[in-house]
Amino acid sequence: MAKDYELIAREVVKNVGGSDNVKELTHCVTRLRFILKDKSKVDKEALESINGVLKVIEASGQTQVVIGQDVTKAYDAVMALPEAAAWGQNRGADSEDTEDIRDIVSENKKKTKKNVLGDKFVEYVSAIFTPFMEAYMGAGLLKGFVVLFVTLGLLSKESTTYQILYSAADGVFYFIPIFIGYSAGKKFGAKPFLTMAMAAAMVYPNIVALKSAETAVTFMGIPVNMISYTSSVLPIIAAAFVQAKWEKLLKKFLPEVVAGIFIPLLDLLVIFPLTLIVVGPVTDYVGRGIAVMIELGLNTVPLLAGFLMAALWPVMIIFGVHWGLIPICMNNYAVLGYDYILPLTVGTNFGIAAATFAVFLRTRDKKLKELSGTSALSAFIGGVTEPAIYGVLLARKKVFAAMCIINGIGGALCAVMHVTRDVQISVNALTLPAIYAVYGPWGIVAIVISIVGAFAAAFVTFREDNEDKHSGFKTTAAQKASA
Repeated sequence: MAKDYELIAREVVKNVGGSDNVKELTHCVTRLRFILKDKSKVDKEALESINGVLKVIEASGQTQVVIGQDVTKAYDAVMALPEAAAWGQNRGADSEDTEDIRDIVSENKKKTKKNVLGDKFVEYVSAIFTPFMEAYMGAGLLKGFVVLFVTLGLLSKESTTYQILYSAADGVFYFIPIFIGYSAGKKFGAKPFLTMAMAAAMVYPNIVALKSAETAVTFMGIPVNMISYTSSVLPIIAAAFVQAKWEKLLKKFLPEVVAGIFIPLLDLLVIFPLTLIVVGPVTDYVGRGIAVMIELGLNTVPLLAGFLMAALWPVMIIFGVHWGLIPICMNNYAVLGYDYILPLTVGTNFGIAAATFAVFLRTRDKKLKELSGTSALSAFIGGVTEPAIYGVLLARKKVFAAMCIINGIGGALCAVMHVTRDVQISVNALTLPAIYAVYGPWGIVAIVISIVGAFAAAFVTFREDNEDKHSGFKTTAAQKASA
């Protein structure tokens, strides 16, 4: 039965405290992410009773309404409401807005300072990387297939076809500072197109050539330690943060009549050289240090590290903290040329799908069977696991725990066998040929372990009698109205 997204939109806005309570709205692959003025106005029970809402989570300073793979339809419906025009989703927040958002993130006095900082970190990472993730994943998938075609002898590296396809696949990775420049500038409250301009300068051919120049590089007599900015992540994020602070300072001293002229000039004149002299080298050292520490842990106790990473990945998804690993993984591509963290989780999407499919086969509840079937398909074909986690597995703790343990075994195997990948690639059934080309045979073995093991474990541990009361399949007034 088709869902009425206009009704869902109105019900969601009503139960997050009304349109006047919304500060900002964005969305990721499966969730509507609200930043609210007063989170005490949220009616969580009413939200979760809406037909089309899987779960409501308070995390990362946001009220996250989990929709599933149809989140863009729900987002578009919410944004089509007349009152949505006043929200901050379609513009970069100015410095004052950024301060307000920070206040909102910190409003829960029961949280420790550490938790608040962790929430803010995840919130900013999510906001910076989500907007261009489709382009990033699409390019990664194309690169995987190009590698596969070359491996199978179907495509020659000497051909112009290869050059065209490889350019389409590698362009996003090479120029990723520009993509990040816009979203980071917007999130930190800087002028995002100026952040993009500085990112473009970082990967400008003349600047790239200075990295390998035989003569010393200086700026007005100051030595410059040139690093490679192509495919880099951390330097432009730090530069955007500094730029936002700089612009806020300039606004205090420059008359408004000339601020629009001189702030762009002073950004390029001051922040870009400062990035090359200080920000870039410092973030390069930090990034390399983080990569060395994580790699040391994996080399020292690979079995434990791999097991925990894969087993806890679904838990990380629940709280949204998996976003915190994205900058580290992207930094690995820039520093090492490959990533060894996310490959540990190569089997998790398949394990989630298999466990959910086992529930589909075992249950006699009509609504649960419908939800588990579509959720399993979403995880298996699309790699979108939130509907399966929130709608099916989380309420069935034994099934969820068994699935996590099985996924951990595959992660341990990947750690021991040093499974890596040199491109970001979506993980689902449709990309299996590319996964084989990028991850190698042990990645496929880990996937098989997750599929077979999680299905068997879920099939055995599922008990409908004891868990039916937790399933939440009751017909509420909101569901009747939207049916």
